[in-house]
Amino acid sequence: MIIINLYNIKWKKKFSRKEISEHTGLSPATVTKLTKGEHVDMKLSTLERIAKFFGCSVKDIIVEVPDEQV
Repeated sequence: MIIINLYNIKWKKKFSRKEISEHTGLSPATVTKLTKGEHVDMKLSTLERIAKFFGCSVKDIIVEVPDEQV
């Protein structure tokens, strides 16, 4: 399974969840799930928006985990 994990990116860039939410248009609840590495179904365009905000590539925020860990 593939998850989006913003935890390391978020802390490297030092943005609050509120700032991420305001700049990307994602709900605060979704941003919380993403920073915790929880499974969230996302469109590629949304992933591109997040990556652009953080100044990284989409592959930097995607993590593949075995299904039994989710």
